[in-house]
Amino acid sequence: MAIAAISDARGFGQAVRAIRKERGFSQRALAERCGCSQRFISELERGKPTAELGKALLVLGELGLTLVVQRECPSGDAQEAVEQLAANISERLMRKERHKTSLADYLEG
Repeated sequence: MAIAAISDARGFGQAVRAIRKERGFSQRALAERCGCSQRFISELERGKPTAELGKALLVLGELGLTLVVQRECPSGDAQEAVEQLAANISERLMRKERHKTSLADYLEG
């Protein structure tokens, strides 16, 4: 799965719904696996901004997803952007993602 930038509860919910459906789970089945209610899954997917973070993270884990928090580079700070890109490339190479062949492959993340 590609890395997606999520900036609000609605985007988070849409991502959860898409992956849940991709994995073939109903809301009820996912809820049972996570130990929460189907109502929680429904509200999470609709982007309820007050959803409990701990439960939301359990749902992500059950779907095989990891939450990554990344600081955005200020638009005027080119040096910081270059350093972040270099760090991303280094990290991915260390994880043996050597199948990527162009700089564009690394700009996605």
